[in-house]
Amino acid sequence: MTYLNEIEKHIDQFPDMPPFCQNLIAYLNNPDADFKKIANMVKYDPGLTANILKFSNSYYFEAVHKVNSVHAALVRLGTKKVMELVLALSVSSRLLPCLPGYGFMAKDLLKHSIWTAVAAQELADILNMKQVDMIFTVGLMHDLGKLLLDPFIQMERLQFNKIFKNPKASFEQEERSILGLDHAQVGAMILERWQLSPEIVTAVRWHHEPDKADEYQELIYLIHLANMLALSEGIGTGNYGLQYIVSAQAIKILGLKKHHIEYAASRALDKMKEIEGILG
Repeated sequence: MTYLNEIEKHIDQFPDMPPFCQNLIAYLNNPDADFKKIANMVKYDPGLTANILKFSNSYYFEAVHKVNSVHAALVRLGTKKVMELVLALSVSSRLLPCLPGYGFMAKDLLKHSIWTAVAAQELADILNMKQVDMIFTVGLMHDLGKLLLDPFIQMERLQFNKIFKNPKASFEQEERSILGLDHAQVGAMILERWQLSPEIVTAVRWHHEPDKADEYQELIYLIHLANMLALSEGIGTGNYGLQYIVSAQAIKILGLKKHHIEYAASRALDKMKEIEGILG
């Protein structure tokens, strides 16, 4: 017996994205979106306005000259990055709670998610993968399903603790076996409910099993490796962070070398604190 039906009910009840964010994202998806209109939309949200300015002037974008107007910040960021920031701000506050089932203290999930997002972007930049979109968003949202599954993990703690006796056990497989769904599946189902783009949904769904994906493989491999890199750095390991399996195919397909990974890790550590200050 699994918790499949109960989990699906919780997914249906998971809070929607705020209406303002939904409307803004819908407009940003318009190829003819106008920066002046976007500036007029965001000016009614002082928090978003301030964060757009912070983000555009951040070390993350290696900003040289400071911009002081929202319009200039929007032009610097571009519609895709503004969309990523809006999504990030709408979800980041949800990543703050303790998740005792997974062994996360307050903010642990947010820190892990930011580190994964930044590291994935760094890996893409190192490999000159300019064509891959929504990296930061997927990195930030890849473990969203853990929020919903945590109470079920707590109820089955004894069952999950047994996997420590098998170092080759894959945690997401155990989630499926014990609960009926794993956190990647649950996260993808939530994002599908939010009507986010197929690449975001697909990348979240397969971030632990990238070799099984039929589409968006470069994006998924980047998130997969960035997630594993975060865990190897001890960021967000919790109780079961060492029970995930790295895809050798991901390293081979992307052509990553040891120095690439080391450089991405050092850059991510520098940048994540600044982004955490904006999102946290």
